[in-house]
Amino acid sequence: MRERTERVVTWVCHPDDLDPAHVPRIEAQMAERWAGPAAEAGFVFRFIPANQLVPGCVGGRPVLWHHGEDLLRRRHCYIVDDVSPNPQAAQFLRGIYRVIDASDSVLLNRALVGPECLERDKLAILSRAATLGIRVPPTLVIPFGRYARAGLEAIRAQLGDGPYIVKPRESGVGYGVLRLDTYEQLRSVADMVAAAGQSFIVQPYLPNAGDLRVAIVQGRVVTSMLRRPSEGAYLSNITQGGVSTARPDPTPVLDDSLLIARDLRAEYLCVDWLLTPDGPVLGEWGTAMAEFSPFPEPSRSELARAFFAWADDTLRQERSQPAWT
Repeated sequence: MRERTERVVTWVCHPDDLDPAHVPRIEAQMAERWAGPAAEAGFVFRFIPANQLVPGCVGGRPVLWHHGEDLLRRRHCYIVDDVSPNPQAAQFLRGIYRVIDASDSVLLNRALVGPECLERDKLAILSRAATLGIRVPPTLVIPFGRYARAGLEAIRAQLGDGPYIVKPRESGVGYGVLRLDTYEQLRSVADMVAAAGQSFIVQPYLPNAGDLRVAIVQGRVVTSMLRRPSEGAYLSNITQGGVSTARPDPTPVLDDSLLIARDLRAEYLCVDWLLTPDGPVLGEWGTAMAEFSPFPEPSRSELARAFFAWADDTLRQERSQPAWT
């Protein structure tokens, strides 16, 4: 590797949306789960809060200033936490994402070929999957602002009178996900969505036996995880109280998972499937933000080794043009 290339993985985090009392615990847990596997692979792992960074373009090249240092003068690997319910913060995070992507550093979020929205926008993800013949849940978007209620009759005509799942188009780890039992409840939620500053989707609530995540790295299924809601709950996300099992059999979704990865030319992809009584239904997929730390052992270590091997391969490649061309 070139002299100015350093084996560093920097996670650009955005703690400002979280309860300040929880931030040190979350960062300590992430550092504990990342530092060891990173060191084993010869990488240094670090967090940098986005509020300490200033992205830009100076002197004919992208720059990313951090306490007087341009981080992009050295070639590193980055993961950018580029989702926020605060519209201004989200735009700032996308600015960080884009200057890194325009540089010769490695943006691990950009693990697939296609527009950025395919990394995070649930509507874009499900729409793309549907074109491949993948089974996806019926999904509609609540219109914005004062028009929110105006779109509810179309939603009711397609999805019936409930129950529903309402969730942000761009979010993760179960934040902001609601189960609603009636159309009346959906009307009330639409009034709140109108003032939220985010876009929300509505789907029918599908009874299920859990959520199966399949991890694919460089064209190979590395491991899998089954997440189930805790007793009496409806969210299977580990951060929301769900429980997980390592290495469930991915055979029922294997072909479709690999089809998605090939279509996106994805070097790293975690694909989530809802296991309904009528068969698997795609939930969403994720690139580097769907990382290895939520997996139970031994799946966590299996995916961590594959993740850093991929990061190493990518860092060793010379880059002279954007990844999607």
